[in-house]
Amino acid sequence: MGLNLKEKWESLNKKNLIILVVVLLLIVGAVFGAVEYFQYKNLQKEAYQANEEQIIKEIFGEKEKEAQPVPTKKPSEYKIGINYEKAMKSNKPALVLFYADWCGYCIRFMPVYEQLSKTYKKEMNFTKVNVEDPKYKALVNEIGITGFPTVFIIDPKYDNRVLLSNAHLGSVEQVSPELDRFLRIRNLLDSKK
Repeated sequence: MGLNLKEKWESLNKKNLIILVVVLLLIVGAVFGAVEYFQYKNLQKEAYQANEEQIIKEIFGEKEKEAQPVPTKKPSEYKIGINYEKAMKSNKPALVLFYADWCGYCIRFMPVYEQLSKTYKKEMNFTKVNVEDPKYKALVNEIGITGFPTVFIIDPKYDNRVLLSNAHLGSVEQVSPELDRFLRIRNLLDSKK
């Protein structure tokens, strides 16, 4: 009964030995395969997350760009355009900004508005209306200003008002197509007269 190790080894037949080696190789292969599989899945997950972040940025218009300084100048401190009354006596359409100095969105919009005023100064008048100024109370009520900033294209020549969606006020590149569309339509109206 007491076979020693050498006798046990010799008593194994070659068939059993081959089966034992194959089983050990399968176990080692499965372990390495599992490690490789989990590394592959981890890399795949990282690539998916990176791609997902890029897709989200593209959907929401968040382009990779250098951090822009947050503006701190109040809208009333910008010297842009002409006063509202003069703009309404003109034959040119006016881009009218209704703002409040305490409004953070208005403060962030001002660099965009300033750039637009430089780009479109030949085609449009630019004017700002402080909604807290008592002299504009009737105008603010007539137009129905409820949030800030509110931007209208007002065309006194055709008695036309177009409200620009706040979704388009994030950058010059978002506002410009709206202004260009308005100006194209206005030019068509002018050419038919």
